[in-house]
Amino acid sequence: MPKLSGVRLFFVGALCFLFIFGLGPVGASSANISHAYHTTSSIPDGSIVSLDPQKTDYVVPSNGDNESRLLGVAVASDDSLLAVDAGSGTTQVATTGTVSVLVSTLNGDLAVGDQVAASPFNGIGMKALPGSRYIGLAQTSFSATSGGGVARQVTDKSGKSHQVWLGYVRLAIDIGTNNSGSGTSLNSLQRLAKSLTGHVVSTARVVISVVVTLVAILSLSVLIYSSIYGGIVSIGRNPLAKYSIFRTMTTVLGMAAVTALIASLTVFLLLR
Repeated sequence: MPKLSGVRLFFVGALCFLFIFGLGPVGASSANISHAYHTTSSIPDGSIVSLDPQKTDYVVPSNGDNESRLLGVAVASDDSLLAVDAGSGTTQVATTGTVSVLVSTLNGDLAVGDQVAASPFNGIGMKALPGSRYIGLAQTSFSATSGGGVARQVTDKSGKSHQVWLGYVRLAIDIGTNNSGSGTSLNSLQRLAKSLTGHVVSTARVVISVVVTLVAILSLSVLIYSSIYGGIVSIGRNPLAKYSIFRTMTTVLGMAAVTALIASLTVFLLLR
């Protein structure tokens, strides 16, 4: 797939074309639940949206820059099984269920079951790339030969023109990360981390996590052994001081628990 930058795609014009010729989203009610959000500009139904980091309860069209904040798909309030807080001046965003979503063939044709991610074009989806966040799974396919598609020309960095098709697919919303692979095989440490976390983790993070774990285990072993051994020896030498010794041992064991908690939190943050 060509890397696109500064592409000339008239998104609004494409959407208008789709609706004018009756090629918009399926009008039948969808099995989804939607919530009302505010927007600073009009967002067409079927657009993928992300949370606006600057304003609470606001959404913006999704693209490659804000895919980490994917929220759902803009829908009409009467196209939802349940529309929460529906009203004028807001956009209904489906966060669960099945919806019609606008997609492109920018990263190839979409087949049933493919993961749909945000594309460089605002609000338009495409087949997910490895490592990218996706909004859900395609329930219908889409290609240049699919009915209801519209062709548009885009230009890549080298100035070459490419034809991209736009259309709608049914989508089951299920936000996640595409961990299908990055073109290289995973090493043993990454496979171990993936079996524990369910997603791919970089080798550097796995190595750091292993080092932190080993250091924590060694530190805890030394602390606990020294505390118990020293306590037993001290009580044997001075039985009357056992209460003071027990208090000291309790403090040391508390430090060990805090150390274990910090180490566990560090490993969790590294592997999440």
